[in-house]
Amino acid sequence: MKLFFCGDVMPGGVLPYQTEYMTDELRELMRGYDFRIGTLESAIGTDLPYDPIKMAGRKNIVYARNEDFFRVKEMGYDVVSLANNHVWDLGEDGLKSTINILKENNILYCGAGMNIEEASRPAVIEKDGLRIAILAYCMYGNQYLGYVELAGPNKAGINPLDIDKVIADIKKYKTEYDRVIVMPHWGREYRHHPLMICISMAKQMVEAGADAVLGSHPHQVQPFLTLKGKPVCFSMGNFLFPDFYMYPPRPIWYPDKDEDLSKIKDVVAYPFPIDEPIRQVWNPVSRYGCVVSMEIGKGKDTAKAIFVHATDDNIEEVCHNLPADIDYKLRKFGRMIKYPLARIYYKIKKKLHL
Repeated sequence: MKLFFCGDVMPGGVLPYQTEYMTDELRELMRGYDFRIGTLESAIGTDLPYDPIKMAGRKNIVYARNEDFFRVKEMGYDVVSLANNHVWDLGEDGLKSTINILKENNILYCGAGMNIEEASRPAVIEKDGLRIAILAYCMYGNQYLGYVELAGPNKAGINPLDIDKVIADIKKYKTEYDRVIVMPHWGREYRHHPLMICISMAKQMVEAGADAVLGSHPHQVQPFLTLKGKPVCFSMGNFLFPDFYMYPPRPIWYPDKDEDLSKIKDVVAYPFPIDEPIRQVWNPVSRYGCVVSMEIGKGKDTAKAIFVHATDDNIEEVCHNLPADIDYKLRKFGRMIKYPLARIYYKIKKKLHL
């Protein structure tokens, strides 16, 4: 069984204003897998109201319209995680809309739902007598994720990243399925190194029986390594998350096709607040993402990293040569995570300015 795992997917943004969004080489790569799994970091809904709590705060509304969803289907996704801090940006109606369009297109989901039971339920894929459970969780309650609506017994929302709950879920589903893969949405944005709490939780997940831990949220690639023989990627970064237009006070904006977009200013960052329409452009580092390619069978599982890149024209492509500075940082932080003495060495070296 060949599995394709990738980071954040948002099928709207500037993509409706261009004709192409990925290369034939990347399409062919994706077709070579039995299952394609990613994080849908976007509410899907047309003409729905913005979430009032977010609009009272930082107003960072990320969504795609129903007519933009075809790209998710066209790429062949079989499973998406909804455990993230943007799937609720159009409120409960937006979550319902997202779930409905996934069901209409026969795409499995996990990590969010109309109650905690649904949000906690794994997405299950099967082939060649093997059954794989995919669990998804979203970190909450810190300054790096912002507002997240958590599911409850009778309340819609996201599956919370409570480590005790995660461990209990892993142990439970390990008795029912051949593999359990965890997709946490966690960490700090725009960093190559994971938070210490994420490193600790990844180790606990693996010790509880997780066969892989594949994270998202930072919008940059973080180290890919093995812990106790299991693949761990703290952040796969962006996969298909294009630049997007923003309109005051800050939500994503979809201009009319006849509007003159040439006069709209490009801004490299995610400014707050804004007082004029702008186009948010990703920084060069965030244009790289990581695909985790897994082969699962009766013998030993294997996993490797394949890197992708979004061009300045928002065309996603296979990356054959990762920039040296990014490669160096990922390797360095990977060693620091896997070998605590190396982490101590680098801290001392930094303090001594060596």
